[in-house]
Amino acid sequence: MAILLIIVGIILLLFLVMLFRTLQLGEPPYQNANVELPEVDASRAAAHLAQAISIKTISKEEMETGDYSPFREYHQWLEKTYPTIHKNLKKETINQYSLLYHWKGSDPSLKPILLASHLDVVPVDEATLPAWHADPFKGEIKQGFIWGRGTLDMKNHTIGMFEAIEKMLADGFQPKRDIYLGLGHDEEISGKSGAKSIAAALKGRGIKLAAVLDEGGMISHGLVPGVELPVGLIGVGEKEYVTVNLVAKGTPGHSSNPPRQTAIGVLARAIALMDDNPFPARPDLAIATLKNVAFLFPFAVRFVLANTWLLKSLLVKQLEKTVQTNALIRTTHAATVIKGGIKDNILPSEARAKINFRLLPGDSQASVIEHIQKVVKDPRVEAEIDMADAWGPSKVSTTDTAAYKTLELVIRQVFGNMPVAPYLLMFATDARHYQDVSEQLYHFSPLVLESADIARMHGIDERIGVDAFGGMVKFYRRLIKVWGEAEF
Repeated sequence: MAILLIIVGIILLLFLVMLFRTLQLGEPPYQNANVELPEVDASRAAAHLAQAISIKTISKEEMETGDYSPFREYHQWLEKTYPTIHKNLKKETINQYSLLYHWKGSDPSLKPILLASHLDVVPVDEATLPAWHADPFKGEIKQGFIWGRGTLDMKNHTIGMFEAIEKMLADGFQPKRDIYLGLGHDEEISGKSGAKSIAAALKGRGIKLAAVLDEGGMISHGLVPGVELPVGLIGVGEKEYVTVNLVAKGTPGHSSNPPRQTAIGVLARAIALMDDNPFPARPDLAIATLKNVAFLFPFAVRFVLANTWLLKSLLVKQLEKTVQTNALIRTTHAATVIKGGIKDNILPSEARAKINFRLLPGDSQASVIEHIQKVVKDPRVEAEIDMADAWGPSKVSTTDTAAYKTLELVIRQVFGNMPVAPYLLMFATDARHYQDVSEQLYHFSPLVLESADIARMHGIDERIGVDAFGGMVKFYRRLIKVWGEAEF
């Protein structure tokens, strides 16, 4: 009986500890952040964004000399449209088509910050044009929206910054710290000639940045599983991008006398084994994100989040149920290209596939190859990293910094008192090129986005609300003032 009582007591104590931890996640982890914001002429800003959309700064994998003329036109348009900026900030052309602006501050002891954007946009598939409700390169304003390629990715950022700074200069504002604007011209095709060259120029001058802000996070509405209220998401890192070439060799011959498996069959089996044996889940970064919004979840969910030391497997099973949340907790892979065979009655001499991986921090190119070899266990299948299609790992920036905390504050000041959480980006941005000149790389696109809006990026009917764009300008005005004056 005594032993039973001891066991019951231990269980009860354990439950009380778990309950206490759960209750600690029951309150909002922030205070109200109300502040008076400046008025913004949203109609004027929208008209300027529409004009920028009409300049076809499309980046392609194969760029001819003549394709860059729209970038030069865009440079000239910026200079004409924002004369005060070009009078007060030093403008520098980097690698012919990227731009670096320097706004000198009054206190040289403070490290500079950099606001990043990119000048290029992705092409529009001509086959989709009939499905568009506006010409993607006309810059139409109708139904309360600015329509066209670049309204979400990311001429909105560039024009939002310029609208904010032009007015701040007119009002006589000067930051304490130096502020740089880094505008790459080839982000959509890796940023190796644009942002990478900008970062190299800064590094060559011995400049270390206190923080960098680039695209990525957003005010999500319904995107966080189980949360219908808006949540601010700040990207603190990116998944590494790696493509692996899988090759299976075979013996060519007549298809009337086939082996048990052709090269295509061997390759197909390897891909199927990989699909059935994904990388193990590592949900720590996702848990950090979810804990910031835990007070919005039902009690049962908070109980699991508060006690992942014991209940982590339950959380993983839940997150694995959707592709979006599954990608938050593990290195993922997808077979994206497959080739093999030349004729229906000839056995293929080889079959090839490209497998695209997005790596969680902590995994590496070496661990990818090791995982494939362990899962496939077939000497007939060769795996090698496609070095032409692999991007290095991204640092995960810390959140216990003045730069992050003031960014979080500004988000709530501009967009309302809401939870703000760090998260890991599933895609790559120009920010990764600035890792040598800054320890703090943050990703935030100051927009409220619904699930349907995400599909518009690089898709059909890309658009942004006129009022929403006005909110972007307000955000940049507030952030430039706060970051420009804060001593960190």
